[in-house]
Amino acid sequence: MSEPWLNTLTGTRIRIKTPGSDTDNRLTIIEYVEPPNSVPPVFTRHEFVEVFCVQSGVLTFQFLDEQKVTLISGQNMVCPSWKPHSFWNETNEPASVLLVCTPAGLDEFFIESNSLLAGEQNNGALSQTDDLVTTMKALRAKYGLEHVGAPPLNQFKL
Repeated sequence: MSEPWLNTLTGTRIRIKTPGSDTDNRLTIIEYVEPPNSVPPVFTRHEFVEVFCVQSGVLTFQFLDEQKVTLISGQNMVCPSWKPHSFWNETNEPASVLLVCTPAGLDEFFIESNSLLAGEQNNGALSQTDDLVTTMKALRAKYGLEHVGAPPLNQFKL
């Protein structure tokens, strides 16, 4: 049985390959597809460790106040907990990435945020309504995700 694809606010499609519930919440594995020419999200830090494993395509990654790094298929990037980072795809082809997080929790964040987005779409509301922005901020706080800096977009011409 194939896991369902979930949507995120940034336009990335993800699916949970190994939920935290299968590992006593020790880790989760998430597959995602970063769309071509994606816009970098704000720099974010969190309580869990992430390992980005590029399966195909190219992913650009940057820690706050550091140079950006380009990852190609077969390369990995470890993001220590609480180190602010952002990532995006500067190419014309999608990038496929496996994301391993320990401990788990990001999987539940994506499930809840997908439900919120689905509710907004069903109600015909725009995804950036004040209520949704407030609700997403509370959801990020619940899962220990903190936005700490503007996206690196202003540094680059995409």
